[in-house]
Amino acid sequence: MPDQSSLDVVILDYNELLCEPTPELLAKIEKAYGYHGLGLLAIRGVPGYIEKRAKGLPFAYRFGTLPDNIKNKYEHPESTYSFGWSHGKEKLEGKPDLAKGSYYANPTYDRPIDDPTIIKQYSSFVHPNIWPSNEDCPGFEAAFKSLGQTIVDTGILLTKACDAYVKTQLPLAKPNRVGEIITNSRCTKARLLFYFPVPSKSSSTSTNTGTTDEDEMSSWCGWHNDHGSLTGLTSAMYFDAQGNEIPCPDPKAGLYIRTRTGVTIRGVIPADCIAYQIGETSQVHTGGVLQATPHCVRAAEVEGVSRGTLAVFMEPMWDEYMSVPPGSDPEQVLKGAKGELLPKGVPKLVDRWTGDEQSFGQFTDKTLASYY
Repeated sequence: MPDQSSLDVVILDYNELLCEPTPELLAKIEKAYGYHGLGLLAIRGVPGYIEKRAKGLPFAYRFGTLPDNIKNKYEHPESTYSFGWSHGKEKLEGKPDLAKGSYYANPTYDRPIDDPTIIKQYSSFVHPNIWPSNEDCPGFEAAFKSLGQTIVDTGILLTKACDAYVKTQLPLAKPNRVGEIITNSRCTKARLLFYFPVPSKSSSTSTNTGTTDEDEMSSWCGWHNDHGSLTGLTSAMYFDAQGNEIPCPDPKAGLYIRTRTGVTIRGVIPADCIAYQIGETSQVHTGGVLQATPHCVRAAEVEGVSRGTLAVFMEPMWDEYMSVPPGSDPEQVLKGAKGELLPKGVPKLVDRWTGDEQSFGQFTDKTLASYY
């Protein structure tokens, strides 16, 4: 077992994904996504990514700082706030999440399904996109789609290596299962996140806040697991009070990951890389060969500083079964997923995954009920 206190984020070169997976590449997949990994890796050299990130992420600040009466026009409670703007609706660690706002949209399909009955029944998956008007936030839609689609396309390339590694561990597993799920799905969801500046500590009326080190670590985003197949994630962009991009002003701020041995590690994503995290659905679909890990975001303790990222959740259609591969042991899926070493507030996979006959839609309903 590696020394987890010194784990670094695995970084791949984009060109490694364009050829058949080599033993060296599969070893990197194991290091990143195996049981003792961080559940995260980063990819450098993606064509056009740096420019698209520079254009897209400032819209987190531009939309997030609009007046509430404008932002609220784009809320959509019928989809459990899974499309358009959402702020304060989600619960993390048992508390309303007021530290960040999110704008959700499908970067690939503006209208994934035409059947109105299905749209109503599965609105959190396939409701048509809701975009800000050009009067309210000009350029938002085009920049969002361009950056999101690049993350999806690169993620599909990554799944070829992931599926190849799974086959080395489970020879009876269906070839390319994770990749086919993501490629064929019309339910990809991108989430542009705006983390509001933290309140000034001097404005507190009490010197005893009752917070713990773990509370401070998750001050911008509470501890959670991603429940889909694969999450693509930009490195964060920080803004001053006027919306200008600035370097991260706090060396303790950013993404933190809880490993399977209970060690908490800061996951540093280089600005020129796209990061990818394994979700719980891939943990099930690969029989536990690939592992999801809990993560959170720590706020920059500098007055007036905000943060923007884009996360893209690649996940199955709602009727995909949550089944394990032939030859795998369901208990291996649940190893470390019964509450052992989980940060507080993270719902246990064992309480939401009911076995091979459960659909992804049912699994999602159980998961959303844990957070809303």
